[in-house]
Amino acid sequence: SGATNSTYTPSTTTAGTLYYYCTIDLPQGGCNTINSQTAEIIVNPDPTINLQPIANQIICEGGISQQLDVNYINGVGSPSYQWYENTTSSTTTGTPITGATSDNYTPPTFNTVGTFYYYCVVSLSGNGCNDATSNPAQIDVVDDPTVSAPSPAYQQLCQNATIQDLTVTANGGVGTNYSYQWYSNTVNSNSGGTLISGATNSTYTPQNTIVNITYYYCVVTQVASGCEQTSVTAEVDIVPGPTFSTQPIGTSVCVGATISALSVSYINGSGTPQYQWYSNTVNSNSG
Repeated sequence: SGATNSTYTPSTTTAGTLYYYCTIDLPQGGCNTINSQTAEIIVNPDPTINLQPIANQIICEGGISQQLDVNYINGVGSPSYQWYENTTSSTTTGTPITGATSDNYTPPTFNTVGTFYYYCVVSLSGNGCNDATSNPAQIDVVDDPTVSAPSPAYQQLCQNATIQDLTVTANGGVGTNYSYQWYSNTVNSNSGGTLISGATNSTYTPQNTIVNITYYYCVVTQVASGCEQTSVTAEVDIVPGPTFSTQPIGTSVCVGATISALSVSYINGSGTPQYQWYSNTVNSNSG
C-alpha cells in the first residue's frame, strides 16, 4: 500500500527473501500495462557467534593458554575479526590487540599473576550487519607450585650403611595433583643433573654402595601450563668404611712390670668413634 512512485525502499525489519517488481500503467493513452523484472531482496539475520572461546582457563605464571577460537553464523559479506583484552569481564571496554585479526588468538606467555579477559568482535562487510561479539574468555594466572627442600638435607654415611629416604612436599599451583622427577648431580646445582629413571615419587632412596658425593633434587610439575618448580639440592656423602691405621702391639714382660698403653687409630668412616677394649684367654679378636 502506498508504493506508487518510481522508487520503493523495501523493509529490512524481518529476515527472509522477498521479490519485488513494479507495474506501469498509462491509461490515457490506451497503452498496455507493463511489468518490470523481479528484484530479489534477501534480508539475512545479523551474525551471531556459534563457537565461543574457552570460557575459563587456569595456568601458572610463565605458562601459555590454549588457543582461543571463534566462529559465526548468519550475516552477509566478508568477515573481519578483532580480538580485545580487558581487566574485567566486560565486552565493551577492552583494548584492541594489535595484529589479533583472525578467527583465533593465542595470548603470549603470562609472566604476571592475575586474571585476564579476552573477547572477539566479528564485523561483516554486508550492508547493515551488526557486529557479533563473543563471550569473554577468562584466564586466571596463579603462582607456581612450591616444593620444600629435600629432607634430610645432608647425610654422610659409610658405604652400604642404612640410608634415609629423601622427601619433598609440594603445595600450591593448580589443584593438588603433582608429578615428581628426581635428578642426581655431581655438583651442588639443581640444574643440569641426570634424570633418575623411575624416581617419580615424592620420596627417593639414594644409592649407598658407591663411594662418592652426590647431590639430589626434585622437579615438581602439574598438568596446567607453566606449573613447575625445582627443589634445592640435598647432599649425600658415601664414604669408605673405617679401617685400622694403627694396630695394638703385643709384648712379653714380667709380673709387676710397667707396660706401655696399647693404642689404636683408624681412617675413613663417618661419625664420632666409640672405643671398647676386650681381653681374651686365646689369640682371637672375637669371643
